[in-house]
Amino acid sequence: MKKLKEINPILDISEHLIPVDLPELFGNSGDCALEIGFGDGDFLSESAIRQPGKNFLGIEVKKRRFNKAVKTALRKGLGNIKFLHIDANVAVGEIFYPDSFSTVYINFPDPWPKDRHQKHRIINAEFLEKLSRVMKRNAKLDIASDHKDYIFNALARLNNITFFESEYRGSGYLNHVPERPLTTYEREFREEGRKIYYLMFTNNK
Repeated sequence: MKKLKEINPILDISEHLIPVDLPELFGNSGDCALEIGFGDGDFLSESAIRQPGKNFLGIEVKKRRFNKAVKTALRKGLGNIKFLHIDANVAVGEIFYPDSFSTVYINFPDPWPKDRHQKHRIINAEFLEKLSRVMKRNAKLDIASDHKDYIFNALARLNNITFFESEYRGSGYLNHVPERPLTTYEREFREEGRKIYYLMFTNNK
């Protein structure tokens, strides 16, 4: 494990050519996973601990959450994790090379429950097209939410896109995925007795 002073978990894109070369950024050619909207970073940090040979990059637009996640990574001495403070649409559309990620996580995105606000939901056809481009062929898109309407809407959108194929047959979702790291929200929701929905799609583009 690297010494704390040698670890800089923040990806400052002003210091890099765009698109960002992930093998150069991490100093290795290992697989890279992306989490979009990492919240306080618990899921990302736990994933980085469990899979030390894999690289993890998180995107978060809310500064307080971003700072908390960075502090956690530094405290735990995690050298295989980077954090980017930027809007996900911009990052996915402009910051990364095609075929960059083997896994993408979207955990408990803002559900925008009101009808007039649903246009703000991140899982839409335009975003999924950009996301597919930066995902490797056969890469996994892993989505979790406690909001049933959001999940069914996302499921319908993904099923209408030919280059994403569901890994969960039948209903298209699971309510429990063994060994999956828990987010802070997920722990709270489970304690409240809420049902959690999980989607898993393979990128075949």
